[in-house]
Amino acid sequence: MSWLFYAFGALLAGTLALLYWMTRVEPRRFRVRDVRMPARDDALPPLRVLHITDTHFHGRDGPMLAFLNALARQQDYDLVFYTGDLIHCADGIPALVEAVSLFEPRLGSYAVLGGHDYIHVTASSTYWQMLTLKRLSWACRPNPVERLTQELRRCGVTVLSDENVRVQCPDGRRLTLVGLRDAFQFEPDFETAWYGVGAEEPAVVLAHSPDVLPEVVRRGAVAVFCGHTHGGQIRLPALGALVTRSRLPRKSAWGAFRCRDTSCVVSCGLGVSPSSPYRLLCPPEVVVAQLGDDGPANLPRLNIGKD
Repeated sequence: MSWLFYAFGALLAGTLALLYWMTRVEPRRFRVRDVRMPARDDALPPLRVLHITDTHFHGRDGPMLAFLNALARQQDYDLVFYTGDLIHCADGIPALVEAVSLFEPRLGSYAVLGGHDYIHVTASSTYWQMLTLKRLSWACRPNPVERLTQELRRCGVTVLSDENVRVQCPDGRRLTLVGLRDAFQFEPDFETAWYGVGAEEPAVVLAHSPDVLPEVVRRGAVAVFCGHTHGGQIRLPALGALVTRSRLPRKSAWGAFRCRDTSCVVSCGLGVSPSSPYRLLCPPEVVVAQLGDDGPANLPRLNIGKD
């Protein structure tokens, strides 16, 4: 029976090693993913965008802040986009302010908020949400979202909620940024968000949940940046993400792709919730997107839009 003892020991050691990797190693293997977005008949001016999402700050995260500080030293960004779930609880606001203050993009920083920015989510609520795709329970403690918004604005970040703003680009063209509420937690008001946006105006959309993609594609946005899914956090070969927390097909839970004429980015984000602090084959990331790229598009096509 000694072979059973050694087999059990090997299994236990392998399991512990895997858990250590998932919770202590891979969540700190930060990377930068470069994406080229085609101009689409000169609709997109040539701009370099840094996309940061799902930081889930719940205290001072030294490794993440060090990674962001290294990115900030480049200071070669026209725009910085933040797409929600920036904090886990109120204790994360100082770290978020420290991170946001690192960047000075030429044309400004813009943000939308996610469900976790409104609610301090418990572990049980997290797993129930993953299994049922139901909204976060308002029975959880609220987060100080007004204070969070004020701190972001104090740092020069424009926070959008079902509204749009125009950005004057260096080449004289204007770009419209549309910020949507979190579609997983709320019902975005697309009509209000697009108010005053002409049919021919190039619109770039910021949203937390990618569940907005079908409607955004239908409205002809040139690009959209989302987070929320964490790429699944656990991805298996051939299967991909096991849990996406999205109503869209699993293939759209992470990556950069084109749907009709819309370039879409769904980032797996930088952080994890303390109640589910693991990653496997899904390292944390930021996205650096070159809008209006003159080179060949490197985005595969997916059909998730609606007529």
